[in-house]
Amino acid sequence: MTDPSAYISAHIQERLATEAHELGIRVDVRGDVVHLRGQVASEEQRRDVEEAARAAAEGHRICNEVSVFEVREPDREERIS
Repeated sequence: MTDPSAYISAHIQERLATEAHELGIRVDVRGDVVHLRGQVASEEQRRDVEEAARAAAEGHRICNEVSVFEVREPDREERIS
């Protein structure tokens, strides 16, 4: 028999790739709770990840632990020696 948490995790990963365009999010399913971990570049992407996971895992609680990292332009030219 297939582990239902593995099926749900794979289903969420597929939705994250196709709907949120994110491949680097870790998905861990424990009982009725889905944990999402990783980093994205904006708060909008973080919300997109959570929405895609909710759509893929109806009836499960989503614990979104995805963090947003800010990508900035350098404030000065980098010297390489």
